[in-house]
Amino acid sequence: MLEIASGILSLGKSPSAFGQTLALLITFLGIGLVANVLIIYVVAQVLAERKQNRERQQQFRQSRTG
Repeated sequence: MLEIASGILSLGKSPSAFGQTLALLITFLGIGLVANVLIIYVVAQVLAERKQNRERQQQFRQSRTG
């Protein structure tokens, strides 16, 4: 069955070629997934901090005016 799958995917005749290709796919897709999760986390943190800064500025302005 593994030989059929590797033949269909044009990955070569040996199961080791299929295994290596699968391992590389998992590795690089995993790295991409982790990188995207970290980027989304950082953007969320920046937006939350920006919101806090605006709220503080508004409170500061209100306290100075009266």
